[in-house]
Amino acid sequence: MRPSDAHPQTLDHVHAEIWQRLAGATADPAHSWRTPTLATAGPNHPDARVVILREVDPHERTLVCFSDSRAHKVAGVRIQPVATWCFYDPVQRLQLRARGETRAHVNTAFTRTFWERLPHSSRRLYATVPRPGDRVLAPWEIAFGDHPVEQFAVLVTTVHELDWLRLGAEAHERARFRWDDDSWEAHWACP
Repeated sequence: MRPSDAHPQTLDHVHAEIWQRLAGATADPAHSWRTPTLATAGPNHPDARVVILREVDPHERTLVCFSDSRAHKVAGVRIQPVATWCFYDPVQRLQLRARGETRAHVNTAFTRTFWERLPHSSRRLYATVPRPGDRVLAPWEIAFGDHPVEQFAVLVTTVHELDWLRLGAEAHERARFRWDDDSWEAHWACP
């Protein structure tokens, strides 16, 4: 399928649209890409969960989400510092997978800048005494501690690969982008 007036997609256009959509998702709580799935390696198996996309920097190629520092995803990133983010827009039938090196930042000046921007109601989420996944009697029985900032983590992925897929009624389109030292290498791929 060639770019035309009826179909203006070029690899440059797709790449620009990807980063625009990601940036838009951080500003709009109803955006379909606001809550992607984040997959990390665990000690015994891969693990995936939905997170909230908090920040995007196209120039640095970074995606950011928050976590409790005691969560399995933080431990997984420390064991194997890679992650895959999977975004899906069901209306446009558009999927994006973003892969890259991932670091967990805990109790640093970097994490405190994000902490200071959090509403006080959100800060309480990081103050639970039980660790994420620990057994509790009931949700209303969870105790809270006094130092939530110490349990707050910022996960940052530096994206090295993007895999874009649009599911069309008659044909699907797929494009792949790979960071190569100082620029993106791009090509169309068979869906």
